[in-house]
Amino acid sequence: MIREENIYMVIKTENGEKRFGWVFSEGYPKGASEYFIATEEIIKDKENPLKYLKTVKWAIYSGKTGEKLTQDFDWISPLGLVKGQSPYFRGTLNGKDALFSLEGQKTDWFEKIRDRGALTGESNYYWGKKSGYFALYDIITGEKLTEDFKSSVIAGALVGKSENLIVGSYGDEIFFILDIKTGEKLTPDFDEHKLIEILKHGDLERAVKELNNGKNT
Repeated sequence: MIREENIYMVIKTENGEKRFGWVFSEGYPKGASEYFIATEEIIKDKENPLKYLKTVKWAIYSGKTGEKLTQDFDWISPLGLVKGQSPYFRGTLNGKDALFSLEGQKTDWFEKIRDRGALTGESNYYWGKKSGYFALYDIITGEKLTEDFKSSVIAGALVGKSENLIVGSYGDEIFFILDIKTGEKLTPDFDEHKLIEILKHGDLERAVKELNNGKNT
């Protein structure tokens, strides 16, 4: 599927071979989707080409036609569209992250967007970081669903394991469970040790009952 030819990496598309400066092996080359990530900039002539992966521009291409499907980015995560998990991909430009589909940009630019949720097809939600704080957003409506939190926990509705419960955090290892439909805080605060216990079973509804009953898992 991918072979090296002098300073090029050559990928075999359904429309014939195409030469690039570098091609990542995720997606189309592994049969996960019809998309792959590549750069047209030549780096194989460098002494240590891997050092230059984050200095060139990347785009998503069609494995069927070899056509360039997106604008150039400083970096593109293979999660989501390229891995066949969702219609979305995360592009990074000038140190900021946003989620895109092949139709265009779907979110604001953030300091950071976490890997899980809408990107990986587990829900319509994602954690986005602005001004040093995370909040949960809905990629379909664009709505900000929570106030600002100091950290972001991968659990509950974000990863499709609850309809409406997530874990919020005010920092200093203070966590609680929140209903994103009502905005109601459903539990007393708990610490990181308790959070680890909850994440082991991943059932936030169960955790709400246990925390409010004063029971331990």
